[in-house]
Amino acid sequence: MVDLKRTAVLLAALAEGKSLVQAADAADLDETQARTILIDLAGRLSLQAKEWEAVVEQEMVQTENARRQIDDPNAILFAFDGGSRGNPGPSAGAAVALDKTGKVLAERYRYTPETTNNVAEYHGLLEAIRLAADLGVRRFVVQGDSELIVKQINGEYKVKNRGLMPLFIEANKKLRQFDKVTVRYVRREENAQADALVNRILDEKAPKKKKTKSS
Repeated sequence: MVDLKRTAVLLAALAEGKSLVQAADAADLDETQARTILIDLAGRLSLQAKEWEAVVEQEMVQTENARRQIDDPNAILFAFDGGSRGNPGPSAGAAVALDKTGKVLAERYRYTPETTNNVAEYHGLLEAIRLAADLGVRRFVVQGDSELIVKQINGEYKVKNRGLMPLFIEANKKLRQFDKVTVRYVRREENAQADALVNRILDEKAPKKKKTKSS
């Protein structure tokens, strides 16, 4: 496992212009260990970049296909959800665009290795806003089954958690870029498509470990 603290010290020293030997010494590593860490890090970043490129390409195709199916942009319903396995733990915020029949036209999601349910819910709302912008919608309804997030956005609840405040500010700023947005609360069973997407992403990125029977 990569020692994150030492890796951070190593990278900071290199960013300051120190040689590899000096940076390794600052991180309490020898030169070989430092090189191994950097090579491993480069490989991880390269893999993540390829995965991200694939996601972006898929989103572009989805967006184009969705636009072809849209008769009335103002009739699209956006739904968001978020969940964390562990709270905090692996989490996903997700959003879907639905037509009048409830068919999913497009989807967006954001996976985070460790955060809370409420942060994940905000990520879901932000993904819904991003999806609406991608589809060129100016007036829309977005729904979620988190009463806390919906009432915070609508000004009915104050944001008391400092960790949520930046997300609250970001969401409100982006919502003001549209002509009209209604954010409404629905029960979980009325938010099935977004909930299913959250669970699908978590199953893919952080599958539950099977319990082993003790002998």
